[in-house]
Amino acid sequence: AEYQGVKREAQLWKPKTYGELWDAYQKTWELLYGKIKILTRDEQDQAVDVLLDNSRGLSRIPKLTDMIITNITELSTKPYGNKEKILERVVAILHYDGKELQAETKQKWEKLRDDLVGSDFSSLMRRYVGMDLLEDSFDEDGNRVDKVDVPIKKLAEQAVGDPKLLKPELDWLVTHEAKSGYRFGNELGQQDKDFSLLPMLLNTQRKVSRQPNSSDYFIGGYLRVLFEKDKEKWEALLDDLTKDEKLASWVSDLTWRSGMSDRAALRVLELAKKKVITVGHFRVFGLGSVIRDLSEDIFKKWIDFLLECPEEHAVSIALDLYQFFYLRKESKHKLPENLTLKLLTHPSLFKKLSEGRRNQMDDFHWKEIGNKFIELYPGKSLPLAEVILEHLGEDGSILEEYHSQTQEVIDEIARRYPSEVWDIVAKYLGPPIDSRAFHIKEWLRGSEHSSAGVSGALAFFPPEKVWEWVDADIKKRAWYVAYFVPKILFRQEGKVCWAREVLAKYGDRDDVRKEMGSNFYTEGWSGPASQHYQQKKEQLVSFKESEENENVKRWLDEMIDSLDKQIEHEKIQEERRGF
Repeated sequence: AEYQGVKREAQLWKPKTYGELWDAYQKTWELLYGKIKILTRDEQDQAVDVLLDNSRGLSRIPKLTDMIITNITELSTKPYGNKEKILERVVAILHYDGKELQAETKQKWEKLRDDLVGSDFSSLMRRYVGMDLLEDSFDEDGNRVDKVDVPIKKLAEQAVGDPKLLKPELDWLVTHEAKSGYRFGNELGQQDKDFSLLPMLLNTQRKVSRQPNSSDYFIGGYLRVLFEKDKEKWEALLDDLTKDEKLASWVSDLTWRSGMSDRAALRVLELAKKKVITVGHFRVFGLGSVIRDLSEDIFKKWIDFLLECPEEHAVSIALDLYQFFYLRKESKHKLPENLTLKLLTHPSLFKKLSEGRRNQMDDFHWKEIGNKFIELYPGKSLPLAEVILEHLGEDGSILEEYHSQTQEVIDEIARRYPSEVWDIVAKYLGPPIDSRAFHIKEWLRGSEHSSAGVSGALAFFPPEKVWEWVDADIKKRAWYVAYFVPKILFRQEGKVCWAREVLAKYGDRDDVRKEMGSNFYTEGWSGPASQHYQQKKEQLVSFKESEENENVKRWLDEMIDSLDKQIEHEKIQEERRGF
């Protein structure tokens, strides 16, 4: 429409009947299916995806059902037809639409499914170990079931009974192709009573040592059983693996998948110190609660190591592990004072990363740990406040974002130690107003989105401390404080209306009244501007009725006059726009 102008609109085709629409679907399907063989491989993959993505909906049209089943069946025999994707789609059709399908149609889909699955060991492995389908976890009524439990048990039983069946499958079992590899590996371990298959599995894992598609998923499930049944043998095995040039780099991930102990944690730490594994390998231990039973002394060694690492993301991993280990509900460990402060004030948190972005959970973990630290060690929180205010709003730091949840930490410290925190604020507040001073000013001023609310963080501080700071240099600071005080006007016993108090004390100065006006107009709203300004005017008129201070009344009169002009201007503009 933007570019149509006076040109006549194109008469696009519109079907008059469903029959015409279905004919169009059929022609489009036939066109795409007929051209697949001459497309490039990438284009063939895309074409197959398009056909499969639309097969479920189109196959419900009676006229198209046979064509689609026939074409999908043919597609499964072609080199460009991905059997796994086709099987996924057929399983989905039978699962979600099975009850509504005609008996003959359902039988055709079931035959295609059974042909794709096959009945030999290798085919069944590909179906139940190579795939992980949502439909296998629910029946047609949406009830939780486990359709693969029996097949996987049978496959594991066959593999243990005749290892020759398993051997040809191992090459893909140690890759990401084995989407249910962990489950099969675990069942294999359960049935392999003396773990006789272990040497063969390790040899296969050794062959794919850190290749792009390699995975420890399968063998991790197998070793989980060894951990549960014979922990000492498991420990000895992993000790041996650290000396294996091809398998040493897998030890960390295998530990996470199969089991955790103090000895295992020290083993992982030693591998990291030797640079056999990277700092990034510690990240996975934040998942799955595997570190919950570590002794605190061993856990602290991990954190000490991470905090000494030069890698920028090491402290992010430390925050994740720390928050889980100490702050989960079931934790019996008390947050340690010195190590926690070292973590919260780590230099890498307060500078821009050389590349990439911070983990999106860093500020949450930091905030949670910080608040708990203040609760346990309130007397030690001022050094933390110093670091926060020194870096507030610093580009790329954990305190960068406006209204970040990390501000909750400095809010809490300010509530507990208002005088001491104000002394720190005063050092950095300016003027001159640099980036840090600007962010401190915004924090003091507050907003509906900030952690301190519209009252701002200024509400935490004793008025006498603020006036003392202003009076030390009235010329430079009186106008400045007028700009960042919370702009709300109110009368409530026990609370300070900062905007009124500033006007009462310094409102005889033109620059103060001017900046307070700028503060008052800094806002956003929705709806007609004239109505918005009318409401603001009414609030000021109401506030003036009980006001006695001449400085305050002078500013109110100036603002009411300004609003009258603004309201008149906005009404003219709204009338022109047809409001």
